[in-house]
Formats: sequence, C-alpha cells, structure tokens
Amino acid sequence: MPFMNRPARASQLVSGTTPEEVFAALLDVPRFPEWSFGLKQSRLLDGDSLAFGVTMSFTLSAAGLTHEVHSTIVELQAPRRIEWRYVKGAVGGGGWILEQAGQGAVRMTFWTDYEVKPTWLNRISHRPFFRGVAEDLLRRSMRRLGERLSGDYRSSSS
Repeated sequence: MPFMNRPARASQLVSGTTPEEVFAALLDVPRFPEWSFGLKQSRLLDGDSLAFGVTMSFTLSAAGLTHEVHSTIVELQAPRRIEWRYVKGAVGGGGWILEQAGQGAVRMTFWTDYEVKPTWLNRISHRPFFRGVAEDLLRRSMRRLGERLSGDYRSSSS
C-alpha cells in the first residue's frame, strides 16, 4: 500500500502569538479535545504537568473507529519542541516543532510516524480513505488551535 509507513506531517502559520503562547497551549493536555478534531479525551497518566518521562493517554475517534493510545514524552525543549514515543496502542513517535516566523507569527509543525496495534487496525488506518480522514482532521485541528491562539477562536465552533 502506498500509504504504509509514511509519516504524517502538517504545518500551520499562526499570527498574533508567540512560541511561548503556543507551547503553553501544547502543555495543557486535558484541553486538547477543545481544539483537536477526532480526539475524545486526553489526559496525563502520571504527574500533574507535561514533562520529560510523563505518559499521556489519548482516546481517538474517527471514521467510526475509536482507539486509545499512550505516549511518553522523550524530549521537551521549551518553547520550541515536544517529542513523544508511543508505548501503548501504537509504536513509533511524533512531535511538535515551533518556529518564530517573523514578528508576531509562529509556524507550528506536527509530525507522527506510527504503526497502530492491533495489526488489523493498522492496515485499515493506513488505507488512503482513512489516512485522508486523519490528515484532514489534523489540518482542521491545527487551524482551530491557530484561531484560538490568535484570539479568533469561538468555543461553539466545530
């Protein structure tokens, strides 16, 4: 399949914010479902704040499938980078990179490279239709986060 083992990557330019403000939003794990399409729940499993070695739990729901994934933070460089490794429900990893993109603008880049467990779900998740749904949800989520950070976010929008 052409989509197997191809990392997902999306980038969004956000005006009217700083890397510190974006980084603070990315540290607020329980609030991810407010802006992340396809995410039903997110929480920290150990610790009360995101830090190196802390494990997070995400309940993903898209295209009629629900799946729980746990990941552990392996790199945290405020306010520029967060990286994780999947430890349950998937193998692989992902992260966020934040770059100043001129005065009052930040480029947010999200990437993930994964193999979902169990194997049957991995085959489905990498099919073009489901991969397209996931990438669309990711782009929409990044736009919503950008709107929220630039002050244009409306909590009633979906």
